[in-house]
Amino acid sequence: MFTMTGKHTYLSEGRIILTLGALLFCLCTFAASPTRTLPVVYVTTDGGRAVKDTETQVPCGVYIDSVQAQYPSLGTAQAPLRATIKGRGNWTWNGFDKKPYKIKFDTKQKVLGMPNNRHWCLLAYADDYLGFLKGPAGFALSRAVGLRWTPRQVPVELVLNGKYMGLYFLTEHVRIASHRVHIREQASGETHSDSISGGWLVEIDNYPSAGNIEFDEHNGQHMMVSLCEPDSLSSRQRAYIEQQLYALNDALYNPSYPLESLLDITEAAKFYLVQEIMEDCESYHGSCFLYKDRDSLGVADPWKFGPVWDFGNAYDRHQETWIYDNPPFAQYWIRQLATSPLFRQALEEQWYIFYHDYKEPVRAELTAWAESVAEAARNDARVWNGTQGYQDNSDMTAKRDKFFRRYDWRIQWLYSQWGEGTKPVTYDLEEVESQKPESESTKLLRDGQLYLMYKGQMYDVRGQRVR
Repeated sequence: MFTMTGKHTYLSEGRIILTLGALLFCLCTFAASPTRTLPVVYVTTDGGRAVKDTETQVPCGVYIDSVQAQYPSLGTAQAPLRATIKGRGNWTWNGFDKKPYKIKFDTKQKVLGMPNNRHWCLLAYADDYLGFLKGPAGFALSRAVGLRWTPRQVPVELVLNGKYMGLYFLTEHVRIASHRVHIREQASGETHSDSISGGWLVEIDNYPSAGNIEFDEHNGQHMMVSLCEPDSLSSRQRAYIEQQLYALNDALYNPSYPLESLLDITEAAKFYLVQEIMEDCESYHGSCFLYKDRDSLGVADPWKFGPVWDFGNAYDRHQETWIYDNPPFAQYWIRQLATSPLFRQALEEQWYIFYHDYKEPVRAELTAWAESVAEAARNDARVWNGTQGYQDNSDMTAKRDKFFRRYDWRIQWLYSQWGEGTKPVTYDLEEVESQKPESESTKLLRDGQLYLMYKGQMYDVRGQRVR
């Protein structure tokens, strides 16, 4: 017999206690099933084990029914691929009933058109009240401004141990790899002086953990930086990375220091531009990545901001001010970086390119994305409405329109501050090449991309100077 007390339901004879949210989830799960408008990811844990935390890797089988012809399926229902699954995230894991997950295949897999890797995330976006568009918008902007790598992402429907879990976003995990953060990997415990200069992948973090590097920013804010890769450090590696972070911290506050020798100013401007357009006032507080490749032939490789990742707090403040002005979360380094003349010049150039060439294409991309997930979003709401922290996005047309009101408002405000920006100095690569030998120009490939060396400066195919 069921009895009701406060916010809980009790099954008196079986002594089973369910929160109303959990009961609603159980009832809705039985009622909902995949719409099959998106690929369907089937995860079955060994013995039906529950995924209870972010540490325990639970063995499982994974079958991905692509549904859509442009992607090949992965495994079969009868022969799923072997993998492990665990929870992921901090606040996103603890603050919501709809949980995010991390999948690690036993062997590298090409997943839904994305390049080979073992490591993948299933993001829930349970807190996104703008039609599941915050993360996709941040990634779209990152691609538009030309950051070196942006995580790829495909919307899917998830079935976990036979239960329909709704709309998820299968996303590349941030890590060093040939098709992700493309830098030379260094071994854990490395001691050779040439090798320890890179590659490094670190995160400005807001959760204390063992091995963090902690120091005070020169304005008094206490920073924590966690080391993503390599996994474990020799004493020489630890000393090197500490020296690098301390030096970067010092250089930001020293106007006479050549900051560009430590930090890639163009990549920093691109990264910041994405955060300002998204009004992400937590962007330099947590999930803020930087990476550095190995030095070569005596030339130091500068640190680069990126890739972009978490946009959970985008558009939440809705104020006409910079993301580093009176933020609800500490915004490390960016207030000081914004005072750099070199950074400002690069930012004005990147804003000009975005405003004239990419503002509308990003809108078109996000419009199509919203349409593609609309039916699955309605199903997702049937499953999760009323559960802890969940935001209802069942009306994707209304949520898409609300998102674009925020997007347009932010761009209009930035235009009131920056105008059209500064048109970059451009060169026609073919024209300059034809002027040899006077121009002394040279075409070269770097990281698979075409560049032009002209009068001691490097330019990319859009004519932007590469510092």
